[in-house]
Amino acid sequence: MSTPRWPVSALLGALTLAAPLQPVNACGPFLPSRILIEKDSAFLALPYSTFAYEARRVPAPYPPSFQAVAPPMSDSDTLGTAQARQTEAIDLDELAQALATTQPDPAQRQKILAEYTAVRQALTAHAQQMVAWKEQLWSQLPEDQPPPQPAPAPALAVPEGLPGEFADYLRGAMAYRQNQPEAARQAWQALLQRPAEQRRNRSTWAAYMIGRSHLTGNPAEARRWFQQTRELTKAGFADRLGLAAASLSWEAQIDLQQEHYAPALEAFRAQLETGDPSAPISLLLAARRTVNKANPDARAECAKNPTARRLVTGYLLSASSLKETPDINAVWLESFKAVDAPAEDADRLAWAAYEAGNFDLARGWLGKAPAQAPIAQWLRAKLLLRDGKAAEALPLIAEVAVHFPRDPKFVISRDLLGDTEIFDARRAQAEIGALQLGRGEYVAALDALLHSAFDPPGAVGNPDLEGIDPDHWPDAAYVAEQVLTLSELKAFVDQRWPNSLPPPAEGKLPGVDAKMRYLLARRLARQGMLDAAAPYYPADQQDSFRRYVDALRRGNDAKTSGPQRAELLWAAAQQTREQGMDLLGTESDPDWASGGGSFDLGTTTADRPKDGVNRAAPEELARAASNRPTPDRRFHYRFRAADLAWQAAQLMPDQSDQTALALTSGGNWIKNHDPKGADRFYKALVQRCGKTRLGKQAAAKHWLPDLSPPPVR
Repeated sequence: MSTPRWPVSALLGALTLAAPLQPVNACGPFLPSRILIEKDSAFLALPYSTFAYEARRVPAPYPPSFQAVAPPMSDSDTLGTAQARQTEAIDLDELAQALATTQPDPAQRQKILAEYTAVRQALTAHAQQMVAWKEQLWSQLPEDQPPPQPAPAPALAVPEGLPGEFADYLRGAMAYRQNQPEAARQAWQALLQRPAEQRRNRSTWAAYMIGRSHLTGNPAEARRWFQQTRELTKAGFADRLGLAAASLSWEAQIDLQQEHYAPALEAFRAQLETGDPSAPISLLLAARRTVNKANPDARAECAKNPTARRLVTGYLLSASSLKETPDINAVWLESFKAVDAPAEDADRLAWAAYEAGNFDLARGWLGKAPAQAPIAQWLRAKLLLRDGKAAEALPLIAEVAVHFPRDPKFVISRDLLGDTEIFDARRAQAEIGALQLGRGEYVAALDALLHSAFDPPGAVGNPDLEGIDPDHWPDAAYVAEQVLTLSELKAFVDQRWPNSLPPPAEGKLPGVDAKMRYLLARRLARQGMLDAAAPYYPADQQDSFRRYVDALRRGNDAKTSGPQRAELLWAAAQQTREQGMDLLGTESDPDWASGGGSFDLGTTTADRPKDGVNRAAPEELARAASNRPTPDRRFHYRFRAADLAWQAAQLMPDQSDQTALALTSGGNWIKNHDPKGADRFYKALVQRCGKTRLGKQAAAKHWLPDLSPPPVR
């Protein structure tokens, strides 16, 4: 019929503003967080919460005894069109049930229902036109020409034979759709004057719509009728549309327009408790308006009101606020000078003070917070770090890592959109690792960073993120590859994961055990410790590594004939180029095998802060400098492959197509990264193989001819 339940215009205007409430997928590649390159401005910063979580943790001020009824929605629906369809379906169903009782003649029942359906569909069509028009209004730019408002609904007639309450309600609905609010109210009030037993189905509808009709002209009267809607629902009158829940939102809108922010926030929080699908957005907008529009007296009233106080504070801690008014945290905290907030609010208020840069005020609120509250512990640790007391901060962060909220809905992030760089117990472990690294506790730092990347150790990753490494794994890999000595790393791995591992189950990612053994394998191989490296390679790399070792050893064995050595070294060169990332690549820089080599994430030692809390000590940098691969270049294994191709070519005859191919390939592998190094391949190709096809192409081009490129790795 004509029963709009939620303030659709407010919802439409909120859609873009409410986007931070939902997780989104980034358009670019997923790159894991790296704590070791954070400057103190990031390392000491606190995250944003989500308003959805903060709102839910605020108790409803008056838990409602009724529930919202969300309309079924398809992908192409708006809330308004889905409501209109649901209202029509319920209206027709209830009329059919009423006629079954009041009209014994089946044919007459069918006739009445058919005539009613035709009228009902005409009114639904007009309601959907109004929804579309409001959507246009809210989506257009300020300078756009407003779209014309739809014409009133056409003249319609009330079918004969309807039960009285349905006839009264339909009469009012037709008048309402024809812009005749007074006539509509008279029809609905006539319905409500019927004996109670004659208006069980449409009393809540009539009271609700009388309230809607008074919204613009008489808010006080509208409020009275919305309250009457809820009273009728409590008294047992039918409310299959959830109008009692919807009336809370409209009454809250009245309070908001009249700048009564605290009762508005209470009503929206109660509406949220009903499960109303519009409540999260409505509550978000109400909190935003309170923050940006309330005067000092109104803010003080909100600070005194437990529900409003916690909702506004939660909003200021959330990414949804987008920090539109930079000083608003400080302004809000000023409201508490005359308010003694309870202890359960203290950690959030300390959080808000910290974000406002008022560290003394943050300390004051922390003095009132429960000692073991994880957020309070984290704040205390951050304040200690700001004071240069890392040793005192570490045990507090360790407590946070153990006791951090385990509620999966508690998601806090450093990203304003709330979709990346999540802060949780893993982040706490990462902070421990970074601080221990700065203190020279290298093995302990690696252990903590691994706990931050894999929780618990040995767990497999999310199959939906196949091929993606977890946050802080590149940090752990840097410590394992460059900061620990090779003997320290081997002892660490052997103590925790001494045995070879079966391949991960289908659809699962390798756990920390497999990744650490594989990292050690490649580091040993880069150092030429091939026999020691072999057992640590994963099962699917064992055959490839054995072929590589066999070709390398036999190719360098002087007892092997020259032609055989050339063939073996050439095979080793090709395998090194094509599988070098898998067999020799560094997990962190310079090769970045952790990302498949697709992204150059820089040099960790260069990017590590050299001052502040999260700084690299000279000993760490010295260790890292001594553990770089040879050569110390991106895709270093390509240069190793080129050297092997050169060795092979030295054992091959001049003017040979095979020699020309080895020289051309070796030069091509490095020419984009090291043209000077590739020049020796070009000159040898022209001088030794000038009569071959590739040699002639080189002479004509005055440079190495192109070949079909190998896989980009």
